[in-house]
Amino acid sequence: MDCSLIFLHYFLIQKVGVPPLGGRVGSEQSTSAPAEQNTQRTMLSTENKTSFSSLEVVDRPWFPYLCTEVEHWEWKTSGDGHYNFWMALSGEGYLRCEAQTFRIFPGVFFIFSPNQNISAAHYSGARITRFSAHFHPLRAGSRVSEIEEFSLLGGEVPSLILAQRQIDVIMRIALRRDDDAVLAQKLHEFILQCTSQRHLIPEVALNGRVSEALRIFREAPASVLSISQIARDLGVSRSHFDREFTQQTGQAPKQFLINCKMIEARRYLESSHLRVGEIAEALGYKDIYFFSRQFKQLVGKSPVQYRKEIQ
Repeated sequence: MDCSLIFLHYFLIQKVGVPPLGGRVGSEQSTSAPAEQNTQRTMLSTENKTSFSSLEVVDRPWFPYLCTEVEHWEWKTSGDGHYNFWMALSGEGYLRCEAQTFRIFPGVFFIFSPNQNISAAHYSGARITRFSAHFHPLRAGSRVSEIEEFSLLGGEVPSLILAQRQIDVIMRIALRRDDDAVLAQKLHEFILQCTSQRHLIPEVALNGRVSEALRIFREAPASVLSISQIARDLGVSRSHFDREFTQQTGQAPKQFLINCKMIEARRYLESSHLRVGEIAEALGYKDIYFFSRQFKQLVGKSPVQYRKEIQ
């Protein structure tokens, strides 16, 4: 994970005056969100308040942090011994946990429990900026071993601008490094606010077919011989699969697969000594010239030029 831009977003806002990233979640996000009739919804209400009274911040001074990731960022964890509050402030991608796949978009948040296996990735568009805080929940001053509602709690904040302002306050306190009690209080208040919304919020989990297709595209893009075959394997027609995938991800499956192949191609060019033809073959291309043209269309330069510039 490349976090060379840790705290950069915070300093730009505070020192240079760059406006916060993103905008209000709602109508401004509707153009890239799944179709309303295909979106399941879940209720988080003030009656479902968290059953812990405070928290202990973990991994100081590195956490909490604000980080803008690299363009084709990937993140995996095999299970940490603490809870993790995780919120996206810009960019889009996908996150997988407990055999479910979730969309990442500005304003979405998750609370991961200890020992959960999580993977996430960015595929195209603006890079992902995320806020993350590690913590242990406390009740009457003692650590709580299990919070039932935190098995995998996710949702979307009603106002991204308000959430960013609260995160800026938290980051100012975190950078002082001498106010951990105040930091824990503000972080606890922020988590309570995010998880205690009165109104309906979109369910961010993708359905099983789309989730499985994303997994295949991400983990083994070279194995996909045709989108039609993927649709048949998932038990639906090609037209139904195209429509369902596009509605839930905002991108046609063919284009998404190409993006995944180009991300893998860039990794090969950056970290291996394979020749361009060998990379094309590894990604399932039979024509090196077609692969090179497709790479240049998406990346803006040929594979040879790309490799020369990073060496």
